[in-house]
Amino acid sequence: MKKTIFLGLAMLFATLSFAQNNRRSAEVFLQIANPGKYSVYLDDELVASSNGRFRFYDVYNSAPTLSIIQGNTAILKQQIRVIPEQRLILSLDDGRLITLKQLNIYGNRQYMLDDFDGYAGDYNSGVVPPVVSQPDINYRLLSGEAFQEFYASYKKCSFDSERVRLISAVSKKASFSSSQCKLILKTFTFDQERLKTAQNLYKTVVDPQNYFTLAEIFEFPYYKDEFLKYLEKQ
Repeated sequence: MKKTIFLGLAMLFATLSFAQNNRRSAEVFLQIANPGKYSVYLDDELVASSNGRFRFYDVYNSAPTLSIIQGNTAILKQQIRVIPEQRLILSLDDGRLITLKQLNIYGNRQYMLDDFDGYAGDYNSGVVPPVVSQPDINYRLLSGEAFQEFYASYKKCSFDSERVRLISAVSKKASFSSSQCKLILKTFTFDQERLKTAQNLYKTVVDPQNYFTLAEIFEFPYYKDEFLKYLEKQ
């Protein structure tokens, strides 16, 4: 039985690792200056906007088709090229598609961009910070599809020890977001194990600025305080 469980974990981890190495996402943002009512599609995904700015996240197709429809008239249908882990920013000018910018999404495993065409916070100089080389680490945020596969297996765990084992196996080569950590740690039975695992996951979480939201999942004030004290020291 144990061999079957570990074999299943190994197969799951291999699947998730393959997905992460081959399904790195990009972003495509479009700006339309001329006023009007537009429908914008990227392949089959539709985005609406009241301010002429259209945002597509988690783009996995390297050559998606962008379609812009005004009223009942298609004014543009064009295949574009995107680069994984980059945001492509486009503008529609007199019926022509113009590339305004291409920005790196991550630096040192941190999401660097603002809500449209620049770098946020400490990165807003527009200069991409150097990426620290980590030859032995290859953390990548689990895609939505990969996380759902992981979570389907995770929900079958009956004990905290099983949950920890599965989390440990996946997190060796993949990262979770704060919201994903919050979801999986809610199912723990004991706060003590929840705290220990939360501290371990923090080391590779992709959005540490949001990690404080996990405080509410602790059942006892003592462990909640210990969790917040841990964050204060990071």
